[in-house]
Amino acid sequence: MNCSEARRLPALLGAVLRELRRAGNTSAAPPGPGPGADGSLYILLIMIFYGCLAGALILAYTRSRKLESKHDPYHLYIERDWGPGGPAQAAEEGGPAEGQR
Repeated sequence: MNCSEARRLPALLGAVLRELRRAGNTSAAPPGPGPGADGSLYILLIMIFYGCLAGALILAYTRSRKLESKHDPYHLYIERDWGPGGPAQAAEEGGPAEGQR
């Protein structure tokens, strides 16, 4: 439709307005469970499942890193040689060190 003429423009705008009013009246029905309600519930459950899975993996990884750091040879060396009763304390007390027996 050519809207350049002054008479056709009000007719076009009136038709658009009538169409919008008709579309507005049909969508005013009370919302109920639509066909996509089960799909959104399924997506929500899948997102919760993967969230819990990611959280469990992060928790397991951090716990394994803590256990690994306790058995690190460097930390065992520090604990054995520089802890209570190690060679540094034995040398201060005047006794022989473990390696000098």
